[in-house]
Amino acid sequence: MLVRSLPFTLPVVALCILSLGVGTRPESGKLWIEARDGSLASRSLEGFELEAPELAQTVSVRVEGCSEPAPPGEAALRASVALVGGDRLVAAVRGGDGDRLELELAGGAQLALDVGELLALEFRREGTAAFAAPARGDRLYWVRPAGFDTLDGTLEGFSAEGVKFDGVLGSRTFPWAEVAALFVEPLEDPRPLPERAVLLDLADGGRISGGLVRWDSGGLALALDAQRTLVFPSGAVRELTAGDGRVAFLSALEPALVREGWEEGGDLGLRWPWQRDRSVTGSPLSAGGRVWARGLGVHAPSRLEFELDGTWKSLRGAVAIDDSVRLLAYRGSVEFSIFLDGASEPAWRSGRVRGGEAPIALPALALEGKRRLALVVDMDERSFVADRADWLRMLLVR
Repeated sequence: MLVRSLPFTLPVVALCILSLGVGTRPESGKLWIEARDGSLASRSLEGFELEAPELAQTVSVRVEGCSEPAPPGEAALRASVALVGGDRLVAAVRGGDGDRLELELAGGAQLALDVGELLALEFRREGTAAFAAPARGDRLYWVRPAGFDTLDGTLEGFSAEGVKFDGVLGSRTFPWAEVAALFVEPLEDPRPLPERAVLLDLADGGRISGGLVRWDSGGLALALDAQRTLVFPSGAVRELTAGDGRVAFLSALEPALVREGWEEGGDLGLRWPWQRDRSVTGSPLSAGGRVWARGLGVHAPSRLEFELDGTWKSLRGAVAIDDSVRLLAYRGSVEFSIFLDGASEPAWRSGRVRGGEAPIALPALALEGKRRLALVVDMDERSFVADRADWLRMLLVR
């Protein structure tokens, strides 16, 4: 049986998605740099340099106009990989060796993960149902001719052939092609992040945190720990955000109160549950012709309330009706409002917002001393038809 250890016991794994040696061609594109005071500056990626000390006055850096690298590996072995601590990756599984899982990321980079870092593998297959982790222990979903069998037990290791798992069938190796999902009971605390921590939202939907080493026209170097550094081409990055406690995405918090639809008995049974970092349909947030990595997807009427601790200085973000309504005959019409500390009048109101319109940016909304924040979306025209509302990139700033 394998021994699950902290990732610091791994040998050095240096990863490069692009070669950064002599002759590397700089990527073209534009970066939008948001300062702590809310100001935005545009920079060309060519000749751009950002090192860790400069992050002190930077809230985020958004990438625009870069070509995305090729997706990792064959679709049949491509997986969503959830890590301890909240990070997640899109990767192709290339096998493993004992307590190490070998992955290929976008652009061909190789990453070895210790099993102590892993929470779940879910392979991206057509028509795959939702999988669930067990309350205790490990779980493997085994592909069978008529669907999936659920096997609870103990993960024993990885190999090039598959996953060695001890369950009701005894200890055996399940070929990778027969693994639909794998859930691992966490046995270790999340790895401590290096100083100057940042959060990366990746263009393929992945998310990873670490310490910024540098970002220049050759790529972004991110230290995962003392032993491992990833280098991403800028096209693989959607946005970098400070992760040192100065900012927080509202979508990362749990709402204290949720009200959706009409009062009981008046909604004809219609409900559209809110979504975290997705539109209410479950698809990526899309507005103004681009995909947004962070935000809240709801359907009018909706009210989400969040408890604050009084230390946040401002709220930033944007609102829109999701671009998915462009495929519908009617595109929806709503009004967004923000209420603070139970006030009867909103601190901000959008006015009428229709589907297909450009996102509306919030003014920097003062939050100092505030302890309750309510995001409200009301129907405007034609009842509730196509009222797929997006709270986009709602960012709390200290």
